[in-house]
Amino acid sequence: MPQPEPAPRENVISLQSISRKYFTALQRQHDLLAFNLAGLKTADAAAYDHFSGLSRVMPLPQAHLPAPQMLAYARGLMLRTTVNDLLVLSVECMADCHHLCLFVRHCGRNTQPDDKLIEQVAKDQAAFARMSLQDKFEALEESYGIVCELEDGVFSLAAALRVLSKGGMVTNDDIAPDGSLTLEFKSMQDFEVPTDSKEETSAESAPPEGVVRHPVGDVLMPSSKKISRLVDTTRTFKPGTLLELADSELLGLNITVAKFVDGLLKSVDFYAKNQLGEGQGS
Repeated sequence: MPQPEPAPRENVISLQSISRKYFTALQRQHDLLAFNLAGLKTADAAAYDHFSGLSRVMPLPQAHLPAPQMLAYARGLMLRTTVNDLLVLSVECMADCHHLCLFVRHCGRNTQPDDKLIEQVAKDQAAFARMSLQDKFEALEESYGIVCELEDGVFSLAAALRVLSKGGMVTNDDIAPDGSLTLEFKSMQDFEVPTDSKEETSAESAPPEGVVRHPVGDVLMPSSKKISRLVDTTRTFKPGTLLELADSELLGLNITVAKFVDGLLKSVDFYAKNQLGEGQGS
């Protein structure tokens, strides 16, 4: 009797599969955002009118938006969708990392855990899924020593989504004690360098075993005497103002989550190596 084929490695909970899954998703998000921005910049009013009348009927013609208003509506929808998708990716990555940490803690190097262990892992994972965002961060740190770099960036996504889901206008319910809503994220900024500068892409530490280092650090621009670096960026909104972000800031949200995921994976790798022993991998 032929032996059943082994399950695909993509079904294995590992740092490699988590890294591949989320950085692929983030690249798709980046590409889609860039494509949508390009489409909005080149949107043609005549083409919009053509396709609006192509079906020769509308559900409610009185509510039909002319091209300028539709452009603003489409951009607002793109902003809300982008923030929501990036927040979902961040939270799901935290959940997958927590799941991996549970297996490391409860099962160790045991590749054939019994039903009792599997049941305990599932119970603990279900409890984690029900936690608030703040509690998720605290659980990862308190239980496994997982430090999440750019935690404030993820909270900024959550704060922005609350505002955008209510129409995008910042209200008194959205502000901090200082009287404003502040979003924190990463963005690329150009810096002048001397003509004879030898500065190149920053040498980052070697990535954890099984984690691909992604190009989200410094980038040298060879055709100029400038170097682009990731910098901390903040945007402050007062009550009564509309939450809007520039094109570069929208793309910066994607970079922020990429840096968050990268730091999270490094911290999980550190925990796993401490538990299993150096060189065991995760």
